Amino acid sequence: MQPKTLYKPLLLLLFLISWTGVRGQFNYFSLPEKKNKVIIPFSNYDNLVVIELIINDSIPVRLLLDSGVEGVIITDRGITSLLENQCIRSFMLSAPGSPDMLEACVTRPFKLKTGRLKPMFTNLILLSEDYFSLDQYIGSKVHGLIGMEKFRDLVVTTNYDRNTIRFTRPSDYSPPARSEIIPLSINRGKPYMTARVEFDNGRIMDLWLMIDSGANHPLLLEYDSLDGYKPEKYLDAIIGKGLAGNIHGSFARIGWLMLGNYRLDNVISSFSDSYMPWNLNTRMNRNGTLGAGALGRFRVTFDFSNQRMILQKGAKFKQPFEYNMSGITFRALGVGFSIFEVSEIIKGSPGDKAGIKVGDLLLYINGKPVFGLTLGDLNHILSTREGNFVSMVFSRDGKEIRTNIKLRRLI
Repeated sequence: MQPKTLYKPLLLLLFLISWTGVRGQFNYFSLPEKKNKVIIPFSNYDNLVVIELIINDSIPVRLLLDSGVEGVIITDRGITSLLENQCIRSFMLSAPGSPDMLEACVTRPFKLKTGRLKPMFTNLILLSEDYFSLDQYIGSKVHGLIGMEKFRDLVVTTNYDRNTIRFTRPSDYSPPARSEIIPLSINRGKPYMTARVEFDNGRIMDLWLMIDSGANHPLLLEYDSLDGYKPEKYLDAIIGKGLAGNIHGSFARIGWLMLGNYRLDNVISSFSDSYMPWNLNTRMNRNGTLGAGALGRFRVTFDFSNQRMILQKGAKFKQPFEYNMSGITFRALGVGFSIFEVSEIIKGSPGDKAGIKVGDLLLYINGKPVFGLTLGDLNHILSTREGNFVSMVFSRDGKEIRTNIKLRRLI
């Protein structure tokens, strides 16, 4: 079975902020004294990890677990409106793809609880508007993000095959025999690592990457850090969403990506010169980010206290990397996220040639109504088996549009 991932980073945020808040052991999750491990389930959306938490024992939230951000960020206006009277300071923060700034505030400390971990008390960051509409692109309700660094005192193992996260103490953890230990550098709560790639022209390069579990690309590289390299064959597309709108870039395949001694072949990678439009020093001299599209092929363990990441091969390790073969990108709307609207069409793709337009609403796919399907289900259908025919019925201006498209690899 082909992977479901559309390789479209959803948020791609790097919050460059600083605030005075709770410090010390209560600012991070920990294990109860008589427990040596805690396991919690998570919802898996194309390798994006969403966990359930409770704020102040009364407000349930679903947050994207993201190693690429620091702190707890609430984006959903239904939640921020309940908490904004507890803000102690307002500030501005930046986001990729735009010189514009986001309005936000930081609250007094709140109690956060998840599973059977000991609760933590931490400040929350509230966005004044839901700029990024996370739930539309994930296809389920998501209220914000929580940085992996909030679990920094624990060893955190994400099992993408079983959709569970295991928390243990560093003193109780030993890396499995068949695993790869990757040294990390932790800066402002975000992990960085070295990886090696072979580009499509045969050039081999060592890369300095931030690990970004909150973006579903396998690899995103920033052109101005690659010493003039440009892929020989690429697909121009929208690779993410920023304040000023869509972030444009391209997709291309690289020969291989080495994570320690593990090798991933023919990896679809994102390239951009507008994702982080600052100089290399501001970006910690990084070349790009390693995302969930690669991490999801492993059982991933973060051990921040010992500055290391441990990888074990997962069930999807050998699956080929595929991109949406229709050229159609959907976003999920409605209370149940079961209304699928076309948000992007790649020029020259099967969807484009079939006359499908942005704004069309999908009613049926392969003869079945889309009600009850998830965004992931659609992604899987459109990313599997080149040469397959897919029948679709759309609504446009009150009229039904029927079409059949033949899936074709675009990259």
